Amino acid sequence: MGYGIRFFKTFEVLLFKLLEYLDLYRAKKSLVAVPSLATRSYTLIQAVVYNGTQEEVLGYRPRRLLHRILRGLPDLEAYESVKFQLAVTENAIRTIEASTENRGFVNLQLPWQMPWRCPKSAWIRMQPLGVETLLGRIPLGDYEVISHPVYFLGDDIERVIVSDIDDTIKDSRILETTGFKKIVSGLFLGHYYTYEPLQGMAEIYQALAAKGCLIVYVTSTPYQLTPFLLKFLKQCQFPEGPVFPRWLGYGRVRHKWRTLLRLLSQLEKQRCVLIGDSGEQDLHVYRRICETANFGDRVERVLIRHVPGTPVQKALHPREIFYGDVKELKAQLSYLLT
Repeated sequence: MGYGIRFFKTFEVLLFKLLEYLDLYRAKKSLVAVPSLATRSYTLIQAVVYNGTQEEVLGYRPRRLLHRILRGLPDLEAYESVKFQLAVTENAIRTIEASTENRGFVNLQLPWQMPWRCPKSAWIRMQPLGVETLLGRIPLGDYEVISHPVYFLGDDIERVIVSDIDDTIKDSRILETTGFKKIVSGLFLGHYYTYEPLQGMAEIYQALAAKGCLIVYVTSTPYQLTPFLLKFLKQCQFPEGPVFPRWLGYGRVRHKWRTLLRLLSQLEKQRCVLIGDSGEQDLHVYRRICETANFGDRVERVLIRHVPGTPVQKALHPREIFYGDVKELKAQLSYLLT
Protein backbone atom coordinates (compact mmCIF):
# COMPACT_ATOMS: atom_id res chain seq x y z
CA MET A 1 0.00 0.00 0.00
CA GLY A 2 2.82 2.40 0.89
CA TYR A 3 4.52 1.89 -2.48
CA GLY A 4 1.24 2.44 -4.34
CA ILE A 5 0.60 5.75 -2.54
CA ARG A 6 4.17 6.88 -3.16
CA PHE A 7 3.82 5.99 -6.85
CA PHE A 8 0.61 8.03 -7.08
CA LYS A 9 2.27 10.93 -5.22
CA THR A 10 5.17 10.86 -7.70
CA PHE A 11 2.77 11.16 -10.63
CA GLU A 12 0.76 13.88 -8.86
CA VAL A 13 3.85 15.93 -7.93
CA LEU A 14 5.25 15.82 -11.47
CA LEU A 15 1.88 16.90 -12.89
CA PHE A 16 1.53 19.82 -10.48
CA LYS A 17 5.16 20.84 -10.95
CA LEU A 18 4.38 21.18 -14.66
CA LEU A 19 1.25 23.23 -13.93
CA GLU A 20 3.28 25.34 -11.53
CA TYR A 21 5.95 25.91 -14.18
CA LEU A 22 3.26 26.97 -16.67
CA ASP A 23 1.81 29.30 -14.01
CA LEU A 24 -1.57 27.54 -14.21
CA TYR A 25 -1.83 26.21 -10.65
CA ARG A 26 0.08 26.38 -7.39
CA ALA A 27 -0.51 23.95 -4.54
CA LYS A 28 -1.53 25.37 -1.15
CA LYS A 29 -0.89 23.36 1.99
CA SER A 30 -1.24 23.71 5.76
CA LEU A 31 1.33 22.38 8.22
CA VAL A 32 -0.24 22.29 11.69
CA ALA A 33 1.60 21.39 14.89
CA VAL A 34 -0.40 19.72 17.67
CA PRO A 35 0.33 20.87 21.26
CA SER A 36 2.40 18.13 22.89
CA LEU A 37 4.49 17.14 25.91
CA ALA A 38 8.09 16.80 27.11
CA THR A 39 9.05 14.75 30.18
CA ARG A 40 12.25 13.63 31.93
CA SER A 41 12.49 10.66 29.56
CA TYR A 42 11.08 11.69 26.20
CA THR A 43 9.64 14.46 24.03
CA LEU A 44 6.52 14.01 21.91
CA ILE A 45 6.10 15.88 18.63
CA GLN A 46 2.87 15.82 16.60
CA ALA A 47 1.95 17.54 13.35
CA VAL A 48 -0.51 17.19 10.47
CA VAL A 49 -0.21 18.32 6.83
CA TYR A 50 -3.35 19.24 4.86
CA ASN A 51 -3.99 19.98 1.22
CA GLY A 52 -5.31 23.54 1.25
CA THR A 53 -5.03 26.68 3.38
CA GLN A 54 -6.43 26.79 6.91
CA GLU A 55 -9.42 28.74 5.60
CA GLU A 56 -10.10 26.04 3.02
CA VAL A 57 -9.64 23.21 5.53
CA LEU A 58 -11.90 24.76 8.17
CA GLY A 59 -14.44 25.79 5.55
CA TYR A 60 -14.54 22.36 3.90
CA ARG A 61 -13.44 23.70 0.54
CA PRO A 62 -11.20 20.86 -0.63
CA ARG A 63 -8.93 21.16 -3.65
CA ARG A 64 -9.05 17.56 -4.85
CA LEU A 65 -12.12 16.37 -6.77
CA LEU A 66 -12.64 13.29 -4.58
CA HIS A 67 -12.71 15.39 -1.44
CA ARG A 68 -15.14 17.86 -3.03
CA ILE A 69 -17.60 14.99 -3.37
CA LEU A 70 -16.82 13.36 -0.02
CA ARG A 71 -16.54 16.59 1.96
CA GLY A 72 -16.27 14.85 5.32
CA LEU A 73 -13.20 12.89 4.20
CA PRO A 74 -10.16 14.85 5.48
CA ASP A 75 -7.71 15.80 2.73
CA LEU A 76 -4.33 14.90 4.23
CA GLU A 77 -0.97 15.05 2.46
CA ALA A 78 1.01 11.81 2.39
CA TYR A 79 4.81 11.61 2.38
CA GLU A 80 5.40 15.23 3.30
CA SER A 81 8.85 15.72 4.79
CA VAL A 82 9.15 18.23 7.66
CA LYS A 83 12.07 19.57 9.71
CA PHE A 84 11.31 20.15 13.39
CA GLN A 85 13.30 22.31 15.81
CA LEU A 86 12.71 22.63 19.55
CA ALA A 87 14.67 25.07 21.73
CA VAL A 88 14.69 23.51 25.21
CA THR A 89 17.09 26.18 26.54
CA GLU A 90 18.76 29.27 25.09
CA ASN A 91 21.78 27.21 24.06
CA ALA A 92 20.17 23.86 23.27
CA ILE A 93 18.22 23.39 20.04
CA ARG A 94 17.17 19.90 19.03
CA THR A 95 16.44 19.09 15.40
CA ILE A 96 14.89 16.15 13.58
CA GLU A 97 13.37 15.44 10.16
CA ALA A 98 10.31 13.24 9.74
CA SER A 99 7.71 12.23 7.16
CA THR A 100 3.94 12.09 7.38
CA GLU A 101 4.26 8.80 5.45
CA ASN A 102 0.98 7.40 4.14
CA ARG A 103 -1.01 8.51 7.23
CA GLY A 104 -0.79 12.26 6.64
CA PHE A 105 0.51 13.09 10.11
CA VAL A 106 3.65 12.86 12.25
CA ASN A 107 3.70 11.33 15.74
CA LEU A 108 7.20 11.07 17.22
CA GLN A 109 8.32 9.91 20.65
CA LEU A 110 11.93 11.05 20.88
CA PRO A 111 14.54 10.25 23.56
CA TRP A 112 15.03 13.98 24.20
CA GLN A 113 15.18 14.42 27.95
CA MET A 114 13.76 17.54 29.50
CA PRO A 115 16.45 19.69 31.20
CA TRP A 116 16.24 20.05 34.97
CA ARG A 117 15.69 23.76 34.60
CA CYS A 118 13.21 24.34 31.83
CA PRO A 119 10.48 26.77 30.78
CA LYS A 120 6.82 25.85 31.02
CA SER A 121 6.68 25.45 27.25
CA ALA A 122 8.64 25.94 24.04
CA TRP A 123 7.35 26.51 20.52
CA ILE A 124 8.07 24.02 17.75
CA ARG A 125 9.68 25.48 14.66
CA MET A 126 8.68 23.67 11.49
CA GLN A 127 10.04 23.82 7.97
CA PRO A 128 8.47 21.91 5.05
CA LEU A 129 11.11 20.07 3.01
CA GLY A 130 9.01 18.79 0.12
CA VAL A 131 7.22 15.63 -0.97
CA GLU A 132 8.98 12.26 -0.82
CA THR A 133 8.56 10.64 -4.24
CA LEU A 134 10.14 7.71 -6.07
CA LEU A 135 12.43 10.31 -7.67
CA GLY A 136 13.52 11.84 -4.38
CA ARG A 137 12.30 14.78 -2.31
CA ILE A 138 10.58 17.45 -4.45
CA PRO A 139 9.37 20.84 -3.09
CA LEU A 140 5.85 21.67 -4.22
CA GLY A 141 3.55 24.60 -3.43
CA ASP A 142 3.16 27.19 -0.70
CA TYR A 143 2.80 26.23 2.96
CA GLU A 144 0.85 27.92 5.73
CA VAL A 145 2.70 26.93 8.92
CA ILE A 146 0.79 27.00 12.22
CA SER A 147 2.96 26.17 15.23
CA HIS A 148 1.99 25.19 18.78
CA PRO A 149 4.02 24.62 21.95
CA VAL A 150 5.50 21.57 23.60
CA TYR A 151 4.66 21.69 27.33
CA PHE A 152 7.22 20.59 29.92
CA LEU A 153 6.21 18.31 32.79
CA GLY A 154 8.45 20.10 35.28
CA ASP A 155 8.70 20.23 39.07
CA ASP A 156 6.56 23.37 39.20
CA ILE A 157 3.52 21.30 38.17
CA GLU A 158 1.81 19.75 41.18
CA ARG A 159 -1.14 18.14 39.45
CA VAL A 160 -2.03 16.89 36.00
CA ILE A 161 -5.68 17.10 34.93
CA VAL A 162 -6.39 14.55 32.19
CA SER A 163 -9.60 15.42 30.38
CA ASP A 164 -11.65 13.81 27.64
CA ILE A 165 -13.26 16.25 25.17
CA ASP A 166 -16.38 14.79 23.52
CA ASP A 167 -19.33 14.99 25.94
CA THR A 168 -16.96 16.03 28.73
CA ILE A 169 -16.15 19.64 27.85
CA LYS A 170 -18.26 19.91 24.70
CA ASP A 171 -21.78 18.66 24.10
CA SER A 172 -21.15 16.66 20.96
CA ARG A 173 -23.80 13.99 21.63
CA ILE A 174 -21.27 11.38 20.57
CA LEU A 175 -23.71 8.48 20.78
CA GLU A 176 -26.05 10.19 18.29
CA THR A 177 -23.50 11.62 15.87
CA THR A 178 -21.47 8.44 15.34
CA GLY A 179 -24.35 6.33 14.06
CA PHE A 180 -24.13 4.82 10.57
CA LYS A 181 -26.58 7.27 8.95
CA LYS A 182 -24.85 10.28 10.51
CA ILE A 183 -21.42 9.11 9.38
CA VAL A 184 -22.59 8.49 5.79
CA SER A 185 -24.35 11.86 5.58
CA GLY A 186 -21.29 13.50 7.14
CA LEU A 187 -19.06 12.14 4.39
CA PHE A 188 -21.05 14.04 1.76
CA LEU A 189 -22.11 17.12 3.74
CA GLY A 190 -18.97 17.80 5.76
CA HIS A 191 -18.15 17.71 9.45
CA TYR A 192 -20.96 16.16 11.47
CA TYR A 193 -19.79 16.74 15.05
CA THR A 194 -21.32 19.57 17.08
CA TYR A 195 -18.72 21.86 18.65
CA GLU A 196 -20.72 23.39 21.48
CA PRO A 197 -18.95 23.81 24.84
CA LEU A 198 -20.57 22.81 28.09
CA GLN A 199 -21.24 26.09 29.86
CA GLY A 200 -18.82 26.76 32.71
CA MET A 201 -16.26 24.10 31.84
CA ALA A 202 -13.75 26.55 30.35
CA GLU A 203 -13.90 28.69 33.50
CA ILE A 204 -13.23 25.68 35.75
CA TYR A 205 -10.26 24.56 33.62
CA GLN A 206 -8.88 28.10 33.53
CA ALA A 207 -9.07 28.25 37.32
CA LEU A 208 -7.27 24.90 37.58
CA ALA A 209 -4.54 26.09 35.23
CA ALA A 210 -4.14 29.28 37.28
CA LYS A 211 -3.47 27.07 40.33
CA GLY A 212 -0.55 25.41 38.55
CA CYS A 213 -2.33 22.37 37.09
CA LEU A 214 -1.35 21.08 33.65
CA ILE A 215 -4.44 20.34 31.55
CA VAL A 216 -3.93 17.40 29.19
CA TYR A 217 -6.61 16.66 26.58
CA VAL A 218 -6.95 13.01 25.49
CA THR A 219 -9.58 12.60 22.80
CA SER A 220 -10.98 10.01 20.40
CA THR A 221 -11.18 12.70 17.72
CA PRO A 222 -8.85 11.60 14.89
CA TYR A 223 -5.81 13.58 13.73
CA GLN A 224 -7.69 14.45 10.55
CA LEU A 225 -9.99 16.80 12.48
CA THR A 226 -7.23 18.49 14.52
CA PRO A 227 -7.78 22.05 13.13
CA PHE A 228 -11.45 21.97 14.19
CA LEU A 229 -10.48 20.74 17.64
CA LEU A 230 -7.76 23.34 18.21
CA LYS A 231 -10.07 26.08 16.94
CA PHE A 232 -12.77 24.95 19.39
CA LEU A 233 -10.39 24.99 22.39
CA LYS A 234 -9.07 28.44 21.50
CA GLN A 235 -12.39 30.11 20.68
CA CYS A 236 -14.07 28.73 23.80
CA GLN A 237 -11.11 29.90 25.92
CA PHE A 238 -10.06 26.55 27.32
CA PRO A 239 -6.52 26.68 28.78
CA GLU A 240 -3.70 25.55 26.54
CA GLY A 241 -2.14 22.16 27.13
CA PRO A 242 -1.02 18.98 25.35
CA VAL A 243 -3.63 17.48 23.03
CA PHE A 244 -3.55 13.81 22.05
CA PRO A 245 -5.85 12.99 19.11
CA ARG A 246 -6.37 9.44 17.89
CA TRP A 247 -4.90 7.68 14.91
CA LEU A 248 -7.72 5.91 13.07
CA GLY A 249 -5.63 2.73 13.17
CA TYR A 250 -6.19 2.62 16.94
CA GLY A 251 -9.48 1.91 18.68
CA ARG A 252 -10.76 4.49 21.14
CA VAL A 253 -10.06 2.38 24.22
CA ARG A 254 -6.61 1.38 23.04
CA HIS A 255 -5.68 4.99 22.23
CA LYS A 256 -6.70 6.37 25.64
CA TRP A 257 -5.14 3.44 27.49
CA ARG A 258 -1.85 3.78 25.64
CA THR A 259 -1.72 7.58 26.08
CA LEU A 260 -2.51 7.46 29.81
CA LEU A 261 -0.03 4.66 30.40
CA ARG A 262 2.71 6.68 28.73
CA LEU A 263 1.79 9.85 30.64
CA LEU A 264 1.36 8.43 34.14
CA SER A 265 4.62 6.50 33.89
CA GLN A 266 6.39 9.89 33.79
CA LEU A 267 4.76 11.41 36.87
CA GLU A 268 7.16 11.96 39.74
CA LYS A 269 5.71 14.05 42.58
CA GLN A 270 2.64 15.05 40.60
CA ARG A 271 -0.81 13.76 41.39
CA CYS A 272 -3.44 13.16 38.72
CA VAL A 273 -7.18 13.77 38.27
CA LEU A 274 -9.02 11.94 35.46
CA ILE A 275 -12.14 13.57 33.99
CA GLY A 276 -14.40 11.88 31.45
CA ASP A 277 -17.98 10.92 30.68
CA SER A 278 -20.29 7.93 30.51
CA GLY A 279 -20.86 8.24 26.76
CA GLU A 280 -17.85 6.16 25.70
CA GLN A 281 -15.40 3.97 27.60
CA ASP A 282 -13.73 6.55 29.84
CA LEU A 283 -14.64 4.87 33.13
CA HIS A 284 -13.46 1.48 31.85
CA VAL A 285 -10.09 2.91 30.79
CA TYR A 286 -9.64 4.93 33.98
CA ARG A 287 -10.40 1.86 36.12
CA ARG A 288 -7.81 -0.18 34.24
CA ILE A 289 -5.25 2.56 34.80
CA CYS A 290 -6.03 2.74 38.53
CA GLU A 291 -5.71 -1.05 38.81
CA THR A 292 -2.28 -1.00 37.17
CA ALA A 293 0.63 -1.35 39.61
CA ASN A 294 2.31 1.96 40.59
CA PHE A 295 -0.38 4.05 38.84
CA GLY A 296 -3.41 3.77 41.11
CA ASP A 297 -1.79 5.69 43.97
CA ARG A 298 -1.08 8.63 41.67
CA VAL A 299 -4.75 9.12 40.74
CA GLU A 300 -6.59 11.31 43.26
CA ARG A 301 -10.02 11.29 41.68
CA VAL A 302 -11.91 9.88 38.73
CA LEU A 303 -14.71 12.29 37.78
CA ILE A 304 -17.29 11.01 35.30
CA ARG A 305 -20.05 13.15 33.80
CA HIS A 306 -23.28 11.21 33.38
CA VAL A 307 -24.48 11.73 29.81
CA PRO A 308 -28.30 11.60 29.52
CA GLY A 309 -29.44 8.39 27.86
CA THR A 310 -26.49 6.29 29.02
CA PRO A 311 -26.65 3.59 31.73
CA VAL A 312 -26.20 4.74 35.33
CA GLN A 313 -22.86 3.47 36.67
CA LYS A 314 -21.96 2.56 40.24
CA ALA A 315 -18.73 3.60 41.91
CA LEU A 316 -16.34 0.76 42.75
CA HIS A 317 -13.85 2.93 44.65
CA PRO A 318 -14.16 6.05 46.84
CA ARG A 319 -12.19 8.09 44.31
CA GLU A 320 -14.82 7.41 41.60
CA ILE A 321 -17.35 10.24 41.55
CA PHE A 322 -20.22 10.79 39.12
CA TYR A 323 -21.57 14.27 38.42
CA GLY A 324 -24.47 15.60 36.40
CA ASP A 325 -23.64 19.26 35.90
CA VAL A 326 -20.82 21.77 36.13
CA LYS A 327 -21.76 22.87 39.65
CA GLU A 328 -21.27 19.33 40.96
CA LEU A 329 -17.92 19.07 39.17
CA LYS A 330 -16.76 22.38 40.62
CA ALA A 331 -17.69 21.19 44.10
CA GLN A 332 -15.60 18.04 43.64
CA LEU A 333 -12.62 20.13 42.52
CA SER A 334 -13.01 22.78 45.20
CA TYR A 335 -9.97 21.47 47.10
CA LEU A 336 -7.84 22.44 44.07
CA LEU A 337 -9.52 25.76 43.39
CA THR A 338 -9.25 27.32 46.86
